[in-house]
Amino acid sequence: MMNESESADVSRLSLYAHLHTEQTDQHRRIMRLLSGDVLTREMSAAEIASELEAGGFPITESEVESRCTQLKGWGNVIPSVRNYRVTTIAELQRTKSRYQASKLGARVATQSDDIVNATDGAKEVARELMGVIAEQLTRVVEGIAGGKDPDVIAAAVTTTFNSHREFRDSLRDFTAYLSGILSRYDIVGDEYLALKTTLMRYIDILGSDVRQHAPRISALLVQLQPQIPEVLETLALWQTLTAKDTELSQGRTESDWVWLGEWYAADGETSGPVAFRAATEQALGQLLVNAKRIVTDAGSGHSRRDDLLQLAKLFHVAEDEDAHRLFANSFGVYSWRHLLLGDDENVPPSANTSWWNAPNVDVPVTLRERGDRSARGRTATIRDAVLETQLAYQDAIVEMRRRKLAAAELIAAGTLDGVHLSSGAQELLHTQLTLIDQATNTSENREAGFRLSREPIAGVSTILFEEGVLTVHGHRLTVTSTESQVREEAAG
Repeated sequence: MMNESESADVSRLSLYAHLHTEQTDQHRRIMRLLSGDVLTREMSAAEIASELEAGGFPITESEVESRCTQLKGWGNVIPSVRNYRVTTIAELQRTKSRYQASKLGARVATQSDDIVNATDGAKEVARELMGVIAEQLTRVVEGIAGGKDPDVIAAAVTTTFNSHREFRDSLRDFTAYLSGILSRYDIVGDEYLALKTTLMRYIDILGSDVRQHAPRISALLVQLQPQIPEVLETLALWQTLTAKDTELSQGRTESDWVWLGEWYAADGETSGPVAFRAATEQALGQLLVNAKRIVTDAGSGHSRRDDLLQLAKLFHVAEDEDAHRLFANSFGVYSWRHLLLGDDENVPPSANTSWWNAPNVDVPVTLRERGDRSARGRTATIRDAVLETQLAYQDAIVEMRRRKLAAAELIAAGTLDGVHLSSGAQELLHTQLTLIDQATNTSENREAGFRLSREPIAGVSTILFEEGVLTVHGHRLTVTSTESQVREEAAG
């Protein structure tokens, strides 16, 4: 059964519900306004709608009111509490509908904006903060020993934990980036050189800073360990916000100091320096593996990124039917229908198969009766190909006549705009269109005796076929006889 603390933690997850709705963009913009750049703002639905519209985001007041009601149900905003001094009920309704971001709602809005605006590249580690942490811990040790002002001790403790949190988060982001980039199997060329530079130079600098400052910080924490109760007592007396449910800054509880000491310890599962060294060793090892893979141009480890990108381009421009055929040819995923429609597979019996169970074998008569393997019978007649030659010649004549009729039809049509052509003329025209010279906008068929020209026009031209209509945008096609042109040139 879930206790109250676990139930409260789960209920707070509803603060992220507005990031997964159809109106996510509206919710985020409203929360960004209510969170403010400096402090949270108190605004009405009309003020929010007016400010969003001024920024170029169209939204109505009723939509803002509906979104604010949803955000209030999730706990992201709370209704504003103020003294109402109004003269009418309508003014009272407008005054009551004022909202402001809750503490956790403003925090979620800031986190979501940071995540959306973050880049996918490497984040620079705040390595300079390790020196700041060591310096501030020294001030805490000296302040407790010398009985200094609690303000100095509180400032040093807060600076220590804030600096460590920033350093830890940046280091975690950097190692996560390395893990993600090293998991890719297609790192070649410039990406590999950039990664090598990052690993060989930047990690070496980080490792030097960690080796320099981590032992010092760990020693200061060990030295400060007996004085932690005194530090906590000093901070408790200095603390002015003492409500029971107050969210204290880091460094005000003993568990915070235990966690900080374990993080900078020289060994242990939670040691940050140990985990960083392990991550860098793994990264350098993976770098060597990638280098070997790039140098070795054979085997299954060779990167096929360029080939896959080229294949992706082919898929992008291919039609559905061509894409299926391309996929089958590229990856060997052929159709299974050949398993049903093919001939029966003829598997010859093995040498150990008994003749009793083996299928019958056709044995030539001469071999069966005389034991002679030489060929018998009369010589086969030579095949007469005269008839086939005549048939092929007749087919060629028929095809030539059909092409001449189609060419004559095209020449008779002249300007191909609004004319109706037969299937033979359509086939001849389509073939000739593929041969048009882009420089002269013409193509000539000497065998059929015509020339196809293309001239630009302002509108469109249409050609009617039996199978449909061909629409040519921006051009008009014209067919002329080459024989008449030759006669005109000779006469001129």
